[in-house]
Amino acid sequence: MTNKSRYMTKAISEELDIELQVVLWQFYDEINEQRKEQMDYLQVFEISVCEETLTITNRQEVPSLQTKVIINNKVKGAKNTTVWIIDDERYQTMLFPKDY
Repeated sequence: MTNKSRYMTKAISEELDIELQVVLWQFYDEINEQRKEQMDYLQVFEISVCEETLTITNRQEVPSLQTKVIINNKVKGAKNTTVWIIDDERYQTMLFPKDY
C-alpha cells in the first residue's frame, strides 16, 4: 500500500464498477510490492470478460514485464476494456487511455 493520494478520472468513476476499481488498485499494490524498483510509472491493465471469469493482464514497458490474474466474474456490467494507472511522484491516477 502507498501513502500517495489516489485519483481517478470522471470517466473511470462513471463507467468502471467500484468493485473493479478496488480489484485494480489491489492488483496494482501487489505487483508494486513484487517489482519494487522495477515498477514503471505507467501500468496498463487489459480486462477481458468471459461469462464466469475476468482476466486482468498487467503490463509495463520499462522493464518489459507482464502479469495475469483470472478471477470469478461477479462484477455487474463488466466489459472488455483497458485501464491505465499512472504513478506520479506525488499521486496515482486511474484513467482510460482515451482520457489521456
